[in-house]
Amino acid sequence: MKLLHTSDWHLGRALDGRKRYDEYEAFLNWLAALIESEEIDALLVAGDLFDSSTPSNRAQELYYRFLCRVAASPCRHVVVTAGNHDSPSFLNAPRELLKFLNIHVVGCASASPDDEIVVLKGADREPRLIVCAIPYLRDSDIRVAEAGESVEEKERKIVAGIRAHYRMVYDAAREKQALLKRPVPI
Repeated sequence: MKLLHTSDWHLGRALDGRKRYDEYEAFLNWLAALIESEEIDALLVAGDLFDSSTPSNRAQELYYRFLCRVAASPCRHVVVTAGNHDSPSFLNAPRELLKFLNIHVVGCASASPDDEIVVLKGADREPRLIVCAIPYLRDSDIRVAEAGESVEEKERKIVAGIRAHYRMVYDAAREKQALLKRPVPI
């Protein structure tokens, strides 16, 4: 299975007040052509698709047009995780619809690790890869704030919360892997 990993598109970002939509469109056209020419099976997009949690209509149009183009290509899967610039609820809103195009979106951390595990299948419909699609973990996702805690205590809880979340998702992926008929990498 051929994977292409990207991140930090920041669609909609301006430079010195100048909109850069033509540049973004050129980038997405290049990326779609690369996916086709290199016969990529799965595209992984690891956060910061947009530069703002409220992307412009034009930025959204570029994003969805790109997803439609990739869904119509030989690329079998797209996995999108939110970054710190993305709105988790905005990315998650069309998640169920995008699943029909084999586009898997994880906009926010979940109490259920299965929500962050994506099993990618080959052309024969057999599992080929398990992806732990962990989005940007926000402070509220990984710790409970307590009045009067020190900066050091807050930092310790954040690190412990990140470790615990990654461990929870990885352990669930290992359980899923054990249930498969043949070995599939995580």
